[in-house]
Amino acid sequence: MDTSDIGQRAVQRITVSASVIIVNTLTTWTDTYFGMVQGLCISLMGFIISTQLNQNQTQSRLIKRITLLYCNQQVRKLITLNDLSPTSIFSNIMLAVALAIITMMIYDRNKEEDTKDLKSILEGLVYLYGDMFDFAFKYGILKITVAAFGVSMILRTMEPSKTKIQKFILRLASIVSMNLLSEGTAAMIQSSSTKLEIIKCIASLTILRQIFPSMEAYLTYLTAVQLLQIIPNTAPLLFCAILWLKLLPRSSRDWLSETFFIYIILTISRFTAQTPLFYSTILIVVLAHYTDFIIQSKLSPKKI
Repeated sequence: MDTSDIGQRAVQRITVSASVIIVNTLTTWTDTYFGMVQGLCISLMGFIISTQLNQNQTQSRLIKRITLLYCNQQVRKLITLNDLSPTSIFSNIMLAVALAIITMMIYDRNKEEDTKDLKSILEGLVYLYGDMFDFAFKYGILKITVAAFGVSMILRTMEPSKTKIQKFILRLASIVSMNLLSEGTAAMIQSSSTKLEIIKCIASLTILRQIFPSMEAYLTYLTAVQLLQIIPNTAPLLFCAILWLKLLPRSSRDWLSETFFIYIILTISRFTAQTPLFYSTILIVVLAHYTDFIIQSKLSPKKI
């Protein structure tokens, strides 16, 4: 795999993570200023408006992706139950599958750009459902972590599915088990030292990404979230560190820079959450739009 392919893959993964971060931030604002029904109406209005824009433009497709994920998140809050009964778990799974089917029906899979957007949205959707079984740790951290590792190994050795729904369900199961494995590993290695916490976090990512290479994108996202909890307000330092990562081998440089970029996006979202809703929403959309536009222009082949 050449340098351009590696760079494009990293950019796509960062874009998915950024979309999930923005949706979670918008959901937090909705919970603060509005109710569930009002939030659902706002998300639907945003999605309807985005569908009326020129879908050949990068910014229109970006807004459509974010608003559709935002709608999915609001629908989940409105329908699923708050208890941990089997009914609630089953409703979460069925809702995720139903939202995936609806999303596939909305997009025209014959168009190349729509296919890319559909893949990005479905990946973001499984990210949003990754914490579905986090409550299971109350039955024992070690048992759940070992079980998650076993499930992850089984899913890794399974043959690739043929239909899109089967692929989505297997991907959802992989994300959920990997979330439990990562969270359980971090919980079992407790330390009072911040430096050791950072080393533990990076070491877990290094080991797990070698065992489960197909889950590297989600593991990178989880690591960035954990780092933000351990060492908040260090985005400028990590931004400077990215400039020096070229001294490292290529294999280490890619996933470290990806982790730091996601950390910076998380920090920006947390900062904008402290500003008024209207201005912070505009800031996030503008930043996401121009970042995606620059990335797409760099990746597109130049016309002679």
